[in-house]
Amino acid sequence: MKKSRTRDELFLVKLEEMALLQKDPYAEVDRYAVGKAMGQGDRSVDNIVRMLAQTNFIKKGEGNAVYLTPHGLTLVHSLR
Repeated sequence: MKKSRTRDELFLVKLEEMALLQKDPYAEVDRYAVGKAMGQGDRSVDNIVRMLAQTNFIKKGEGNAVYLTPHGLTLVHSLR
Protein backbone atom coordinates (compact mmCIF):
# COMPACT_ATOMS: atom_id res chain seq x y z
CA MET A 1 0.00 0.00 0.00
CA LYS A 2 1.29 3.47 -0.87
CA LYS A 3 1.79 6.01 1.85
CA SER A 4 -0.38 9.06 1.53
CA ARG A 5 1.46 11.79 -0.31
CA THR A 6 1.37 15.55 -0.08
CA ARG A 7 -0.12 17.55 -2.93
CA ASP A 8 3.41 18.67 -3.80
CA GLU A 9 4.59 15.06 -4.08
CA LEU A 10 1.55 14.09 -6.12
CA PHE A 11 2.23 17.04 -8.44
CA LEU A 12 5.83 15.88 -9.01
CA VAL A 13 4.77 12.29 -9.71
CA LYS A 14 2.05 13.43 -12.14
CA LEU A 15 4.47 15.86 -13.81
CA GLU A 16 6.94 13.04 -14.42
CA GLU A 17 4.18 10.77 -15.81
CA MET A 18 3.06 13.47 -18.23
CA ALA A 19 6.66 14.34 -19.22
CA LEU A 20 7.39 10.68 -19.95
CA LEU A 21 4.51 10.68 -22.45
CA GLN A 22 6.84 12.96 -24.44
CA LYS A 23 9.66 10.39 -23.96
CA ASP A 24 11.66 12.82 -21.80
CA PRO A 25 11.46 13.05 -17.98
CA TYR A 26 12.61 16.68 -18.25
CA ALA A 27 10.03 17.71 -20.88
CA GLU A 28 8.04 20.88 -20.25
CA VAL A 29 4.41 20.30 -19.26
CA ASP A 30 1.63 22.83 -18.71
CA ARG A 31 1.27 23.30 -14.95
CA TYR A 32 -2.52 23.57 -15.15
CA ALA A 33 -2.79 20.33 -17.14
CA VAL A 34 -0.86 18.59 -14.33
CA GLY A 35 -3.13 20.21 -11.74
CA LYS A 36 -6.27 19.24 -13.62
CA ALA A 37 -5.04 15.63 -13.87
CA MET A 38 -4.78 15.54 -10.07
CA GLY A 39 -8.00 17.45 -9.40
CA GLN A 40 -6.44 20.74 -8.24
CA GLY A 41 -7.64 24.23 -9.09
CA ASP A 42 -5.45 26.86 -10.73
CA ARG A 43 -4.75 28.81 -7.53
CA SER A 44 -3.72 25.66 -5.72
CA VAL A 45 -1.46 24.75 -8.66
CA ASP A 46 0.18 28.20 -8.55
CA ASN A 47 0.97 27.71 -4.85
CA ILE A 48 2.34 24.21 -5.41
CA VAL A 49 4.50 25.42 -8.33
CA ARG A 50 5.85 28.36 -6.34
CA MET A 51 6.86 26.09 -3.45
CA LEU A 52 8.41 23.41 -5.68
CA ALA A 53 10.33 26.01 -7.70
CA GLN A 54 11.69 27.63 -4.51
CA THR A 55 12.94 24.24 -3.32
CA ASN A 56 14.50 23.49 -6.74
CA PHE A 57 12.37 20.42 -7.55
CA ILE A 58 10.97 22.05 -10.69
CA LYS A 59 11.81 25.00 -12.93
CA LYS A 60 9.42 27.27 -14.78
CA GLY A 61 9.54 27.06 -18.57
CA GLU A 62 7.79 29.02 -21.30
CA GLY A 63 4.38 30.42 -20.39
CA ASN A 64 2.65 28.09 -17.94
CA ALA A 65 5.09 25.23 -18.53
CA VAL A 66 7.13 23.62 -15.76
CA TYR A 67 9.68 20.83 -15.83
CA LEU A 68 11.49 18.59 -13.36
CA THR A 69 15.03 19.31 -12.24
CA PRO A 70 17.45 16.41 -11.60
CA HIS A 71 16.78 17.06 -7.89
CA GLY A 72 13.02 16.72 -8.51
CA LEU A 73 13.44 13.54 -10.54
CA THR A 74 15.48 12.00 -7.72
CA LEU A 75 12.66 12.78 -5.29
CA VAL A 76 10.04 11.27 -7.64
CA HIS A 77 12.05 8.06 -7.87
CA SER A 78 12.40 7.91 -4.08
CA LEU A 79 8.58 8.13 -3.78
CA ARG A 80 8.09 4.91 -5.72
